[in-house]
Amino acid sequence: MNFYSARLLFVVLVDDGPPRKKNMFDETIIVFRARDFADALNRAVKIGRSHETEYKNDKGHRVRWALVEVINLDWVGRKADGQEVASHLHYRQSKRPVPFNKKFYPEASEPTDTF
Repeated sequence: MNFYSARLLFVVLVDDGPPRKKNMFDETIIVFRARDFADALNRAVKIGRSHETEYKNDKGHRVRWALVEVINLDWVGRKADGQEVASHLHYRQSKRPVPFNKKFYPEASEPTDTF
C-alpha cells in the first residue's frame, strides 16, 4: 500500500436566509493509504464524506459542512514519515531587514496546537 495526500474542499453553509454567492470554505489536507490512484480517489471521497457534518449554531440556524471537491490527489510514497504533503509559499513582513547570513533557532520554537 502507498500513502497519498488529498486536499479536500468543504463549503460551510448556514440556513439563515436566501442562498448567498459568498460562502465560507475550508481546505483540508489528509494523508491515507491506498492501493493505487483510483483507490486513492475513492478513499479521499469516503474520508471527506465522513467529515461532513450538520449542526445548529448559537442562533439556532442549521450549519452544514459539505465536501465539494477533491482539489489535489498526490502520491506520497511507501513511507509517510518526514514526507512533505503540503506547502504554502508566501511573503511575510519583518520588523527589520533579514540579512542573508542570519542564524535562526528553530529548536526554540513554541508551536501551538491547530485545534
